[in-house]
Amino acid sequence: MMVKKILEAIYEVDFLDFSYGFRPNKSCQGALDRLDKMIAGNKVNYIIDADIKGFFDNVNHNWMVKCLEQRVSDKSLIRLIVRILKGGVMEEGNFSQSEKGTPQGGILSPLLANIYLHYVLDLWLEKVVKKNCKGFVGIVRYADDFVICVQSEIDAKRILSALRKRMCRFGLELAEEKTKIIGFGRKVSKDDDETFNFLGFTHFNDKTRRGNYKVGRKTEKKRFTKALKEMNSWLRSVRNAVKVSEWWSTLKAKLRGYYAYYGVSGNMRWLNKYKRLVEKQVFKWLNRMRQKRQYSWNWFIEYRDRFPLPKPKIYCNLYYSYSY
Repeated sequence: MMVKKILEAIYEVDFLDFSYGFRPNKSCQGALDRLDKMIAGNKVNYIIDADIKGFFDNVNHNWMVKCLEQRVSDKSLIRLIVRILKGGVMEEGNFSQSEKGTPQGGILSPLLANIYLHYVLDLWLEKVVKKNCKGFVGIVRYADDFVICVQSEIDAKRILSALRKRMCRFGLELAEEKTKIIGFGRKVSKDDDETFNFLGFTHFNDKTRRGNYKVGRKTEKKRFTKALKEMNSWLRSVRNAVKVSEWWSTLKAKLRGYYAYYGVSGNMRWLNKYKRLVEKQVFKWLNRMRQKRQYSWNWFIEYRDRFPLPKPKIYCNLYYSYSY
């Protein structure tokens, strides 16, 4: 933690505005808002949807040291960080040395990832790539998850080709099956079914009620399914362990947490769908608790109304500053 605080004090003044992951006063919603305004407010026609294959497991230690040496002159601190990186892991009682990557779950890992990509990706795109492109180029990054917005198709293809080489030079690799260039933006037809995923949301081209362009978004299908499975597993685990009155408050807290993250503009339909399906799960497990006495759906509605669950809510309005 102390090393993290020292590095944060050094690098927070260097990190660029479009970097959002694991930084003070930065959030996923902030990254989504920036991406929304970037696409809707600029001449964006293409999206480079790239994915770094096993980023945290493949950070090159030698390059990591070189990145740190750009701003850290204390050799003792760098040696300590190297020891943390090479700390190794214990699996089934067997110790294995770490030759690359950052410690899984380590408190320092997200910050080291930001430092690594600050030099490998952020500065390269800002100082090299943009100068060699004719049209608009912008990026939003959250840790190792990033989206590049481009005006020209030629520029998009050149950037992706250069990005592959850039990653390879620093010991990284793009997951080709998850990396693509798609047509996206106000000049692309709403009927175009090309979409991309970013921070748990599927983004698509959409229109406002007045017929103007806007970026649509909904909960990513995999995230939606995973959240339902996790809720179902939790309900199954607590149904006979504690009384309903005890786990009901926890259920409410879980719903509020889900709404707080996924409650962004345009996603109300999927928030309501999640609430409906969770209520069906709750009803099912309440009946499993009472095998001799089966509750009716009407009884459950009355119980839910007496002890109401949180209602879906939009916590982050991304459309408030639209003027078209």
